[in-house]
Amino acid sequence: MKFQCEACERLIPLESFRVEAAVLVVTCQRCGAESRARTSVRATGESASPAQTAVSSGVSGPAQVAVSGGASIPAAHAAARVSASGEGTSPPRAPVDTLTAPSPERASVAPLRMVRGATPHAAPDDEVLFTPPAGHCPKCVSVRRPTAVSCSQCGLVYANFVAEDHTPSAELMDAWRALAARWEEWPEHERFLSTAMGRGELASAGRLYRVRLARVPDDAMAQRAREEVVRRATLVVTTEAEPQGPSLLKRRLRGGAIAVLSLVLLVLLTYVMQRMRMLFSGSAP
Repeated sequence: MKFQCEACERLIPLESFRVEAAVLVVTCQRCGAESRARTSVRATGESASPAQTAVSSGVSGPAQVAVSGGASIPAAHAAARVSASGEGTSPPRAPVDTLTAPSPERASVAPLRMVRGATPHAAPDDEVLFTPPAGHCPKCVSVRRPTAVSCSQCGLVYANFVAEDHTPSAELMDAWRALAARWEEWPEHERFLSTAMGRGELASAGRLYRVRLARVPDDAMAQRAREEVVRRATLVVTTEAEPQGPSLLKRRLRGGAIAVLSLVLLVLLTYVMQRMRMLFSGSAP
């Protein structure tokens, strides 16, 4: 059985109490403050029920009450001690359900307060999802200096920015909204990046993650996804550069063939000039 101390607002086990003029006095074992509660008295002199005693004294728990000294007594007997004396000769009457409220001049046990669970957060709107916050470049989402007219990172002139040129496709925007609803699940991020990579919008996906980091700098998921964007972009560049290997070999073969042909033409030209010289000198056979 426990009660809530009004001074320190803690739930304290009921270990000791005393009765003063039909008022139950409970001492907090933590802060030493005393909480008082007046109990109800039936006209018949019968002891109050354990439920009524628990409600009137602000104590909740089983029917056993632990008292100082280690002994435990039923709650009904404790309530009987709190009740006024007793047992009169009047005929029994119906029990009175209304409990006597504690006097305002005396402190009473504060009622238990219900702590509700956290309410689910509403889904962010499109401005939060797709638009960089104030103070950032609208193109590369880098920090923007207040007096600058252009971005020092991407070279964008802020006055010439056109939002439609950097808006993702409708399919990618829908995928980003769906990802925002399940942000803490990494497989959803991988699915989104695969969609962006298949549509050739990996750069737009990276920009969306930068927008997220601009609004929530400590977002671990966004940081991990941004690194994944860089890794996949590097993979795409390497894959596109591989077919250029045979083309480089062809250029080298073409250069060698041109060099050999030039050498042959030079030898032939030298031979022809030598024959012409011999012909004009009359020494030709």
